[in-house]
Amino acid sequence: MFKSTKKLIIGIIVGILLFNTTAFAYDDIPHTSEYFYAIEYLRRNDVFPDKKLFRPDIIISKAEFIKYLVKLNNPDLVPGKIKANLPFQDTRNTSWYAPYFQEALRLGILSDRTEKINPYNKITVYEAIELLFHSRSIPIPRRWVGTIPYKDVENNKGVQALVMRAVELGVVAPEKPDKFGLYRRLTRARAAHMIYKMDLVDLRTTPSSQAQVVSGLDSRLQKIISVWELINANYVKKDDIDAKNLSDNAIRSMVEALEDPYSAYMDESQNATFSDEFDGEIEGIGAFVGVDEDGNVTIVAPIKDSPAYKAGVKAGDVIIKVGDFDAVGATLYDVVNHIKGPKGTKVELTLRRDGRNVIIEVVRDVIVIEPVEYEVIGNGRIMHIKLLNFNENAPQKFQEVVEIITKDSTIKGVILDVRNNPGGLLSAAIGILNYILPNNSAATHIKYNYFNYSQYTQGQGELNDYPMVVLANKGSASASEIVAGALKEYDVAKIVGETTFGKGTVQEVNYFGDTSSLKLTVAEWLTPNWNSIQGNGIAPDIEVVNTETGGDRQLDRAISELNKLIR
Repeated sequence: MFKSTKKLIIGIIVGILLFNTTAFAYDDIPHTSEYFYAIEYLRRNDVFPDKKLFRPDIIISKAEFIKYLVKLNNPDLVPGKIKANLPFQDTRNTSWYAPYFQEALRLGILSDRTEKINPYNKITVYEAIELLFHSRSIPIPRRWVGTIPYKDVENNKGVQALVMRAVELGVVAPEKPDKFGLYRRLTRARAAHMIYKMDLVDLRTTPSSQAQVVSGLDSRLQKIISVWELINANYVKKDDIDAKNLSDNAIRSMVEALEDPYSAYMDESQNATFSDEFDGEIEGIGAFVGVDEDGNVTIVAPIKDSPAYKAGVKAGDVIIKVGDFDAVGATLYDVVNHIKGPKGTKVELTLRRDGRNVIIEVVRDVIVIEPVEYEVIGNGRIMHIKLLNFNENAPQKFQEVVEIITKDSTIKGVILDVRNNPGGLLSAAIGILNYILPNNSAATHIKYNYFNYSQYTQGQGELNDYPMVVLANKGSASASEIVAGALKEYDVAKIVGETTFGKGTVQEVNYFGDTSSLKLTVAEWLTPNWNSIQGNGIAPDIEVVNTETGGDRQLDRAISELNKLIR
């Protein structure tokens, strides 16, 4: 999107400024100003005009900020030659900003799906970051993995990932060590600085000093660009080309070539139908699915009392067909999209179980996921806590149970049951461990391709002194394995049951300006002792397998083991 000459220009600018810091500079921007180089860089790229004064302290509007981005992306733009036809409810095609907004739509800085722009509103730091990411076609990250030192960001989950990614890229600096200044209105000088810093971001590099730096445009990427240009220039039915379809399929093919079942590109329509279960409610048959070590799309766990559960779908069932759709060799997300459908409709599943095919018909419904259930058992001495899902509500619900335990002196031990729990949010798993492990305990290590990041508990460990047993089975996956693995390795609890599912990877969902998204495996999580469970799972200390007619042998054994520990 950016002209290739601009990276060369900055090298020339630095050479000039080192020797002549006053030529062509604004009178109200001394060379000692922290904004001097940024403003000069943009002025020399024709973003700012050659005038006597810059007026750096003026609070700018959103329209003015968008104008700067457009001029940097297209310095040859002639506003008078653009006929605007804006789709927004609060803009006018005859306003001064209209040509810039029209070009911003073409460049992807603005989306035609947006109803209102509020062009004359004073732009905030957060709004500016969003526009900057769109100007570089950088996916908007959805969730941030790691600590957040800024109080005004920590309490706002909707902005955490974007803000922290911007800080990581060096686009913006926080106001204070503990305050980011999320909704601070932008001055012209600070806006220039943010635009300048974003223009310097080289997405081919990583924060690691050990990372390989690619010189020039990668020849393989150039090949892709060349194919695109050849098709659009020379294809015999050029007028019939659907550019969006071409782009979507190219991206989808790249992601599928990774051969990673948990990475997927979803266009706007697919993204709209692929609901996020982490808010506590999903629509479908009520079963979580994953991919086993052989690449089969498999039922990780049916949700208790869901349509799938009542119809007889079981953890470990391999999905062979969904109606007439052949699920063998299909991607996880294609299978999920065929399973989903309107409430009240039926879907026929062909499942492979114990070497034979089983056909089950399930009526779809809206599924509300309760993350935590509990009951006092064992003559009032044992709290049996069932963790059903690690969604956003799980830590708060778990806290309520913790308060019951600590206030009842008759409760002496805890059974933590993560059987058939398919996982969920990493933050929820850490939130649960905050109540069990001592403060500042390593809960998990996140291994990216260029650095490692450790997550530590930040709680009081209220249940740390309570004897504990963890129940797990092959339906326990992801966040369940984080919790079970940490408690096992810290010798806080013994694991009773079966080897867990073995999903040890971390996915990040990134949204593009057109509401399509890329779900990409970005890391592997490791246990506190740096062990990987990917494809292996966590082996139980005491193996117990439930049978169809044998009652809950696993729970019975957990009670027996816990009674040995209770004083």
